[in-house]
Amino acid sequence: MTPLVSVVIPTYQRPRLLALALNSVAAQRNPPGPVEVIVVNDGGTDVVAPVEAARRSGLDVRLIDLPGNCGLPTARNTGIDAARGKFLALLDDDDVFLPDHLATMLSAIEHEGVDAAYGRCFVSSTRVDPLAAPVFPSMPPFAFDADLLAVANYISVHTAVLRMPPPGARYDPALPALEDWDMWLRLTREHGYRFHAVGEITVVYHRIPTDDSLCGGTVTESAALARFGRLVQQLWARWPAPTERTHRFRLYIAVLYWNALAQIAEGSRLADDYFQRCIEEIAGVWHGGGSEYQLPQRIIEALQERRVHVA
Repeated sequence: MTPLVSVVIPTYQRPRLLALALNSVAAQRNPPGPVEVIVVNDGGTDVVAPVEAARRSGLDVRLIDLPGNCGLPTARNTGIDAARGKFLALLDDDDVFLPDHLATMLSAIEHEGVDAAYGRCFVSSTRVDPLAAPVFPSMPPFAFDADLLAVANYISVHTAVLRMPPPGARYDPALPALEDWDMWLRLTREHGYRFHAVGEITVVYHRIPTDDSLCGGTVTESAALARFGRLVQQLWARWPAPTERTHRFRLYIAVLYWNALAQIAEGSRLADDYFQRCIEEIAGVWHGGGSEYQLPQRIIEALQERRVHVA
């Protein structure tokens, strides 16, 4: 049976966590059509055991083993090229879907007549079991605005479900990070994708301090944070600001990085979800929720807070 949605999960050296991610897909409630999962092992340790366990649970899952460690963009592209679904969902091996994720996003796509829907994620510094029925509050969505997307990425890759990208839309293998932001910009600017924001939290994004993560080093290491800042500049150059307002708001991202670097230099550890907090402040002002004059100070205060937060 042809699947309605393909879930692509790249994995590297985390078979135990992969099993939890697969369980969260198997536990999806009332998806409106068949779901397939494509696990792409990016040259890491053998993951046959968790894949076979997922199959025994009834999940339609295929495994692709890459001959070496090719990086996240290539692993995702490999999964997309092998996908048979009309829609695409993405999940990393250390994160989980909540049980209504696919049904919620696919329903929004159908009802809104758009190409993609995205929600919010809960950023957690401890492991969350989605089958334990955690309760999260609904939050105002980051309303979609293509001009604001040119400022910074406010669409968490795991929260999005989208029509299967055409062959010309793939992740850039040359990007060591921020490849998802580059993909959203490519889809909206070159392929006319229309996005819709959903206020529900449907994904848990784990930022466990002891786990390896592409982004984890940015909360304590100035070199890692500076590399991200340079990547942001690279993408700004690739995707020029469409309006004067977009160009101006990009300066607030510079404020974010300057102050984050200063805090690390002073020996402080940034909050695990500092970026999401700052983007909330920027998006809020963009959409009319506060004074732009006060935005730099609000960004500084968001960097300094230490609380569990919804993104």
